[in-house]
This record gives sequence, C-alpha cells and structure tokens, in this order.
Amino acid sequence: MDNNGLNLTDGESPRCDRKLNWVDLALVLGGVIGIYVGLAFGTFWLMDLWPHERVLMYLNAFLTQLSFALLIYFLKRVRRWTWADFGWRDVPMRVIFSKVLGLYALTWVVNICYAIALFNYGFTPPETDVYSKLLGDVTGYTLILNLLLAGILAPLVEETLFRGVIFGSLQAYFGKWTAAVISATIFSALHFQAYGFFPRFVLGMVLVYLYDRYKSLYPSVGLHALNNIVATLIAAKIMIE
Repeated sequence: MDNNGLNLTDGESPRCDRKLNWVDLALVLGGVIGIYVGLAFGTFWLMDLWPHERVLMYLNAFLTQLSFALLIYFLKRVRRWTWADFGWRDVPMRVIFSKVLGLYALTWVVNICYAIALFNYGFTPPETDVYSKLLGDVTGYTLILNLLLAGILAPLVEETLFRGVIFGSLQAYFGKWTAAVISATIFSALHFQAYGFFPRFVLGMVLVYLYDRYKSLYPSVGLHALNNIVATLIAAKIMIE
C-alpha cells in the first residue's frame, strides 16, 4: 500500500535495514556516554588551567558532534551500511511540512506549560547553566557559531545517531514505544540539564514519532533544526535586550 507517496507498507519498520546486535548496540551506547562524560570531565579539568571558559565550552560542543560523526562513520565503514540504512530516505517536503510545523507548535505548548509550572513553584534556571553561558554576551560571531552548532550540526549528527542508530536498533529488541522511551531518555539525560529534562524528553519522543511515521530522518532533522534555531534566536534577542 502506498503511504503518503513513500511506497511503504503500513507495518514497515523504520529501523536500520542492518540492525546492530546486542554487543554492537552496547558498544555504541557506551561510546555515546563515554564521549559525553569524557569530554565533560576534560572540559572541567581544563577550566582550572585555562580561564577562557566559554571557548572551552564551544570546543566541547564541537568535539562532541565531531566524535559522534566519527562514530557514525565508523559504523558505516565497518558494517558497510548505506545512508539509507541509517534512515536517510527521501520524503517529499509537501508531505512533511505541515506535520513538522504542527508538532513544533505542540512542543512549544509543552515548553510554555512546563516553564509556567516551574515558575509557580519558584524555580528559575541557574545562570551557571552551560546553555546560558554559550548564549550569553551575544556577538555576531557567537550567534553564527551557535546557529552552526545547534541549527545544523546537532540535528544532522544527533538524529542519525539517536533516531537512526539507537532507536532503530533498540526497537528490534524492545518494540517501538519502549525503544522510543529509552532513546528519548538517553537523548535528554545526556544534555546534562536537569530542569530541561522533561521538555527535551518530549521533544525526543516527537522526533521518534516523525522518524517512525515517515520512515525517514529528514522530518526529525527538520523539526530538530527548527526547534534549535528558534530557541537560539530567541535567547540571543533576550540576551541583547
């Protein structure tokens, strides 16, 4: 049966055509956690030796994405996967555009409700938060760096890894929704931002839904990029004012 022009059957799974076995999946998850934790500790250690905290944070962010990209490339070479095996399958823009915008609006409603709830309980985000520091003291150069990092690199790399590899392989063993919860939890937890865990978890679930619905990474990358770009621009405007 044709599925919105994608030529896929209703029950077809979006996971990698060549899923990872348990050992490989454990190694990938260990690698992801090791990259995050190792670079975080390395950054904190360097902060004691070199006072340029913001530069180190940018270095950490770009090295994280580079490390993830190398992990993906390693999998591609060793497993001899094509990009379609990761989930990079064509999907018409007209099919996904309205869905991406609608789900983006939904995530904003969740963010606003969550922020109101935190405010009512007297909680405000700490000024020492890494994202606040990266977005603080906005200049033209830092805005470009933030947009490059958050709006381009992170969506491309993280969607390939978290949705294409991790979710795609997990659901072969746990089923779709359990795999979605696990991958969204890992995705949110590894951002090391406790107060933002819930809305980022919701975003992770929405991204999984898009990947599962359209059997392609393009919709989830589009939503991820839109979310990050708008958040970066809003934060920059707030900082400037």
